[in-house]
Amino acid sequence: MPRPGKAHVVTNSATISAVNELIRQNRRITTRQIAVEQSISKGTVHNISTKKLAYGKACAHCVPKHMPENQKMARMGVCLTQEFLH
Repeated sequence: MPRPGKAHVVTNSATISAVNELIRQNRRITTRQIAVEQSISKGTVHNISTKKLAYGKACAHCVPKHMPENQKMARMGVCLTQEFLH
């Protein structure tokens, strides 16, 4: 017997592979852009990319912590210049 509410969206392998291909073509694509292009919801795109394809944000913590000392010193030198302060 049908029940009221949102229907469950089944993500088939064709949809998963299409989302994977879009992400591989452009790593800066947003979930909204993928959702519009594939005609699925943003939540479904997020579920596919994080749970099915195991993608995650790679650059959230990587800049200051993992730099070599010479790059840190060069970065500090740029920050201390008078041009940067103005």
